[in-house]
Amino acid sequence: MAATEDKVPFELLDVDNYATWAQRMKYLLVIRGLWTAVTSDTVDADLNQKAMATIGLRMKDHHLATLERCTTAKQLWQTLASTFEAKSNARKRQLRKELSQLKMGAAEPLTKYVARAKEIQNQLRAAGHDVGDQEVAWALLAGLPPAYETIVTVLESSTDAELKLNDLLPKLMPVEQRLTKAEAEGPSLRLEAAMAAKRNPSNQWRNETRICWTCGKIGHIAKNCEKAQQPGPRRILSAIAL
Repeated sequence: MAATEDKVPFELLDVDNYATWAQRMKYLLVIRGLWTAVTSDTVDADLNQKAMATIGLRMKDHHLATLERCTTAKQLWQTLASTFEAKSNARKRQLRKELSQLKMGAAEPLTKYVARAKEIQNQLRAAGHDVGDQEVAWALLAGLPPAYETIVTVLESSTDAELKLNDLLPKLMPVEQRLTKAEAEGPSLRLEAAMAAKRNPSNQWRNETRICWTCGKIGHIAKNCEKAQQPGPRRILSAIAL
């Protein structure tokens, strides 16, 4: 049985994976009949040593000093739990803040933005805080620029019981594709506008064809966008507020 167990991938305890590591370690100790050494005050010395060795062999080197200071498997387990609980809570607060302040970058591809939101969700789960898809989806929508406002309004008004994170990308991609296409066509349109402005200088601003990545409209760029200078309501749910 032990040979089979050793073939199962087991991530060593590091600084940011305690929650998942502890779960897997518990299962391993149970399978090997060593979990009693962690839960009981009085345990056979041989059982205690085997439990401590099993735990120690699945820790990175910088944790070995903690192992050496402990005399029982129970003490080691409790020491690790108390040490990482404080670190885990701080990590959770940091990740929750990142989720609540999630915002798409000016030139960030939509796929990368969605992947970034999912990564925050994965990190929260690894820290022992399960965040549902719907909560992440709302945060993702709230961080989109005004160019996506129409589709965001449609999604927010949807009668679906639950907003699924994996369903967002296919619904948002057409907006990005239209913006990209309009930007790609910009040079030829600007040439036409320049020629028209030369013929009729009074129309030079009306012939502006650059695309604003803030509101998605033609005729100005993001730094000159009036909408970007307006505060506008945030659509982050109170559930993800700190």
